[in-house]
Amino acid sequence: MNSTPKAARKILHLFAIGLIVAVLAGSFVYLRAVFNEEVSLRRSYMNEAVFHAQDFFVSRQTLLTSLVLASVPNPHGAQAFVSVNPEEEMNISLGSDEAHWSLWLTGRMMDYFRRHKVNLLYVPQIDAPKVVRLFDASTQLPQLPAVVLQRLADLGKPSHSPVDELWLTDDQVLDSPFYLFKRLDKRKPDSGWLGIEVEVSDLVEALRSESAGDFILLDDQGQILFSNAVQSSLVGSLHTLNPQNSFGFIGNGWFPERLAIRKQLGFSGWQIVYAVDIDTLLPVLAWPLVGCITLLLVVCIGLRWLIMRIERRLITPGEHRIQALIESEAFSRAVLQVAPVALCVIRRTDGTVVLENSLSQQWLGSSGERGTLCHEWIRRAFDELDATNSDEVEMEDGRLLYLAFAPTRYKREDVLICAFSDITERKQIEVTLERARQLADRANEAKTLFLATMSHEIRTPLYGVLGTLELLARTELNEQQNNYLKAIERSSGNLLQLICDVLDVSRIEAGQLQLELNTFSPMELIEEVIQGYCAAAHGKGLQLFALIDATVPEWLLGDVTRIRQILNNLINNAVKFTDNGKIVLRLKMDSRDDERVMLHWQVSDTGKGIADEDQVHLFEPFYQVESAKNVVAGTGLGLSICKRLMHLMNGTMRLVSEPGLGSSFTLHLPLVQVRDPQRLSRFCELAPSVVYVVSPLRELAQCYCDWLRRWGVRAQLGVPTAGDDGRGAVLLELHPGAVRQRLVPEWQGPAVVAASDLSTPLDPQEACWQADLNSLQDVHRALRQAQGIRVDSPIDKAIEKREFQLKLRVLVAEDNVINQLILRDQLEELGCTVALASNGQEALRRWQEDAFDLVLTDVNMPKMNGYELAAQLRALNVTQPIIGATASAMRDEEERCLSAGMNQCLIKPFTLHTLYNCLQHF
Repeated sequence: MNSTPKAARKILHLFAIGLIVAVLAGSFVYLRAVFNEEVSLRRSYMNEAVFHAQDFFVSRQTLLTSLVLASVPNPHGAQAFVSVNPEEEMNISLGSDEAHWSLWLTGRMMDYFRRHKVNLLYVPQIDAPKVVRLFDASTQLPQLPAVVLQRLADLGKPSHSPVDELWLTDDQVLDSPFYLFKRLDKRKPDSGWLGIEVEVSDLVEALRSESAGDFILLDDQGQILFSNAVQSSLVGSLHTLNPQNSFGFIGNGWFPERLAIRKQLGFSGWQIVYAVDIDTLLPVLAWPLVGCITLLLVVCIGLRWLIMRIERRLITPGEHRIQALIESEAFSRAVLQVAPVALCVIRRTDGTVVLENSLSQQWLGSSGERGTLCHEWIRRAFDELDATNSDEVEMEDGRLLYLAFAPTRYKREDVLICAFSDITERKQIEVTLERARQLADRANEAKTLFLATMSHEIRTPLYGVLGTLELLARTELNEQQNNYLKAIERSSGNLLQLICDVLDVSRIEAGQLQLELNTFSPMELIEEVIQGYCAAAHGKGLQLFALIDATVPEWLLGDVTRIRQILNNLINNAVKFTDNGKIVLRLKMDSRDDERVMLHWQVSDTGKGIADEDQVHLFEPFYQVESAKNVVAGTGLGLSICKRLMHLMNGTMRLVSEPGLGSSFTLHLPLVQVRDPQRLSRFCELAPSVVYVVSPLRELAQCYCDWLRRWGVRAQLGVPTAGDDGRGAVLLELHPGAVRQRLVPEWQGPAVVAASDLSTPLDPQEACWQADLNSLQDVHRALRQAQGIRVDSPIDKAIEKREFQLKLRVLVAEDNVINQLILRDQLEELGCTVALASNGQEALRRWQEDAFDLVLTDVNMPKMNGYELAAQLRALNVTQPIIGATASAMRDEEERCLSAGMNQCLIKPFTLHTLYNCLQHF
């Protein structure tokens, strides 16, 4: 399998090599095309130079031919040279005594001769010929070489073949002038020769070409006549060039030295050769060569980068995956062998075992269960696609195996992988656990029964104690008796709180505690909680007050009972552990999401504080801080219950404490805002006048300023300055404790003094109203009075006492004699007429004998309990209210009461005020 990455690397390298070869081949083709283009350009230059050379010689040849044709026979004879008017025309007589010719040269012809530097010659055909210069275009005239004269003389002899035109030069002298002769009359050999002389400089100038390179003029024998490259290697390499018209590279070495062209001149046997050095052709390849090299380098670098990237991103990971696959397969085989379960692979087609480990062979190899049942497993896995894919197999030896199987593929065929585990011991453990669970359920039921029994048995006599104490407190007692009574009430209250805490913990652990959602006012809740601890706080000289954010909604939906329980626990602890300073209950709104609001309730004190090592265990049941065990008696369950209730309401709690500085408990609780138009606001609008707010605590003053603005008042923090108009303004003084002295004694206008401790009365001669600082409604009422707005008069004690008279005829069914007497006294204290019955049967008989407005029955009585009594009364079409009373704290107790036909259920022990609140609706 490792050959695949190697093959990929080879293919990748071959691709890179092929691409480089292709770039090299392309570069070679490109450079060759550039070089050929340069060669073609140089050939065109050479052809142009050859054309000019041919034109030079042909023009002279044509000129000479035209002069010969212009010569006419002169029968009268004449001198060899006669000049008529050298500026206008010239008549030239040529020939011998036997034959004469006449040649006229016009002025234009002579101008042409001068411009093209043409010297006109005549050589008669005699034994010792002499040159006659007919016209000279230059001043420096060389003598006609003897070789040329001899050549002309020899051609006149009869032994030579007749020649009418000659191209001559002195081949023994380098750079000899060029001569072109033509016979005057080819029919008469003795007519002589008319010739043209071309000087060397003119000839070289005509043949030279910078673009065509060096030139060599050759005669018909191949001898060099003229050249500007005599010292060059061109002369030595002419033999490599074709003697006829040709073009190509020449040189003596393996590398050509020159590029040359060889052409015939006119109708003569002379040839012209042009050649350029090969070095002059190479510069044109410089930039293309640089570009090709650059392209090659870029391609090589790019290929190197690409190969490395493909190697790193594809080949190497693929190699690692293949290696990992090999290792995984080896690992899987090893795991298969050492697995503590029996593993086997069964072929789908025939059910044979393809692969198995030693444990499978040991458990299933000799038995026939696998071969019998495997086809059913295959059908379930492949055909029915059974989602369970499990089974239990009982072996012949009594072992019980659990099977888990799944369809898959192995070696290109469908297989079923099966895993068998021995569950014999697990089944035995499950049976044992089931028995243990049943025992635990029975024990839990017994615990629940014990909880209900203890709740009933403890609360029943405790109701007698608390009820008797409450009734005793309403009688005339001296000071010592009052002190004894208060001590008994405190002890009984602690006992009741201990029982309630223990029962709450047990109910939460047993899942008997559920939240009850109802609509409540957070301001009323805080006022109620604060009022319950004002006396204890003021007795220790503490300042206890609440700060409620003005943005808090007026009505909320939640379990007000559990929130009150948490706040009571927190404030109770704060009062216990604070010896001086203040205790503040703050309520703020953190966020709002539609109707859902997040509120935080904070109770902070200036007490002893809690050490870090105690904070970790503070919310554990029955845990008490070591330094406080001897200070305050307690159970250590309050904060544990707060934590459990907080979790039930999806809240969180944060503790910040420092020993010696105090503690702060913050409860974050999500609640729902209630917008019910039927629920009127508890606060009406005040007059939009100015109210000055002063307080020793700026936070307290700022909080009430926000409330005043919410009520429509123009609140200002601090006393008025000299420039302020105080007419119609009201002063609001906020005292976090008792009123020791007025904060602004010089104020002459209406004032409201709000204090958390109202034990110190105000001077009745002062124009001010006193209000409870912990009651927003009371402060609101006092401000209305100070602004001159009419308010309803408060209910005085007499009216309250008079309204306390319910005037109901009540039938009480109670089996406990002490509870009967307490219930009778409580009802009579509320202004009711009471009839007593010891059980349900007696109560049913008394109901039929007399008329009653209401039935108050205990739910657990002999002969006929309260549930049966309620059912019997409802069966008799009794519509009067039936109220149950029980000492049980179980969650379903109230539901059972309502199911039996009762209107309400009271939990013992209940106070006189609780009983009044229950009965006043009826």
